[in-house]
Amino acid sequence: MVLPMNSKTIESLNALFYPKNLAIYEASEKLWYFMMGLNDLNFDKNKLFLISPSKEEISGIKCYKSLKDVPDDTIDHLILSVGRDRIVESLKTILSQKKIRSMHIFTAGMGESDNQGVEIEKQVKDILDKDTNTRATGPNGMGVYSAKGHLAYEPLMPKEPGNISLVFQSGDLHSQMVRLGAIRHGLRYSKGVSIGNCLDLQVADMLEYYNNDRDTDLILVYFEGFNSLHPNEGKRFLKTLREMKKPVLFMNGGSTKRSQTAALSHTGSIGTSQKIWKGIYKQMPILEVPTSLDDMIDYTYLFSNVINRYKSKNKEVVYPKGKNALIILWSGGFGIAATNTLTELGMNVPVFKGEFLEKLRKIYPVKIGSLSNPIDLPWISSSDKYLDLALTAITKDINLVMVLTDAWEDIESEDYFQKYYNNLLKIKEHTESLDSIFSLVFPYYPARRRRKYYSKLQKDEFIIYPSFRRAAKSFLALYEYGRKINKINQK
Repeated sequence: MVLPMNSKTIESLNALFYPKNLAIYEASEKLWYFMMGLNDLNFDKNKLFLISPSKEEISGIKCYKSLKDVPDDTIDHLILSVGRDRIVESLKTILSQKKIRSMHIFTAGMGESDNQGVEIEKQVKDILDKDTNTRATGPNGMGVYSAKGHLAYEPLMPKEPGNISLVFQSGDLHSQMVRLGAIRHGLRYSKGVSIGNCLDLQVADMLEYYNNDRDTDLILVYFEGFNSLHPNEGKRFLKTLREMKKPVLFMNGGSTKRSQTAALSHTGSIGTSQKIWKGIYKQMPILEVPTSLDDMIDYTYLFSNVINRYKSKNKEVVYPKGKNALIILWSGGFGIAATNTLTELGMNVPVFKGEFLEKLRKIYPVKIGSLSNPIDLPWISSSDKYLDLALTAITKDINLVMVLTDAWEDIESEDYFQKYYNNLLKIKEHTESLDSIFSLVFPYYPARRRRKYYSKLQKDEFIIYPSFRRAAKSFLALYEYGRKINKINQK
């Protein structure tokens, strides 16, 4: 069993994500992105303490010459940004002047850089180990994001809180995940940390915290390896993974020999072999995500949508029991291409025949198109027959319904569009009532009408992907995770 997280670590992590005050040591104009991020998230400027021996103010905020001049006795969160040659001395000074609950060590050029950096990390770790109040993330990480905590290390991160939490050993990937996920799919996050080299706080600490966090329902991880100064962390990490009760989407950036070399120069992390990782993915309640930010965003989008759907009804998530897909569109060629794509990925596209096909033909004796799946229905998408056909074809044996759609020039006034849109809403409702997934496929192209239509679809909580491939890959990730969880729970 993993030992419960001690109260000091919980206190530090609460301070990390929900700081009542924050200090930057040392502040400078070069850290404008921190200032903009905090401003965007409306962090209380009266509780933002800038430490600079040479500046009177930065961005209109007063600077203190020394941390001991700050009026508050305890600092919930401190960002340490000094060159590596000064970090040991600065850390000793900081901890002698104030009680610090949590710290982010922004400094790079440490263990990931050279032997001197490794030695400096050892000294920093010794200092932190002796201090009973402070837990630290980093070094060589961007920092912390918390919507409810009004905390961001860069601008353009969402202000509205959600229920997705992240721990990434890459600052840029963390930033891009948060921003692009919000832009593409309207994703909203609870909290995240670019944890860097894991000199003190580990990925396992964040996982355990998120696992017990009421504001977290989905966890995203980008992992590169273990810090060599924590030789026993691997065993603890695996024990933590084994006890995760929430979906964990896990991307391993150090799974190959070549990538482990890159990871060593990025965060100074020691990875593990592909063989070991295969065993980890097989046994642990986590889902492997390919090393693609697009895949991580796409998977997160579907998982988040499904989790929120069931959460709004106070029900446990029901994961797909099978891989049967129904395709509805208006183009025979597009249908063939979609069928090829789905079957190559491992989906089933069952062919409708016999009595069931005759049942569909009685609803609409098709002359142009097909009813055998894909259902190819040109010209009738705004009719009652289109809706009747779709509702009849979508049975409990269909796990994924994919409908190709497009945008009209004036979606507000066209009667044809309104009828079509109402059909989509009813098909979505019926599909989800069967605990199946309904996804629109809306190919991307730059146009005003597309943006308008996409916004409308998002407002009505449609799941939207730009291609059949991306929709199907995300569905298969959801299916595989559900299958794994069911198998683990049966043991």
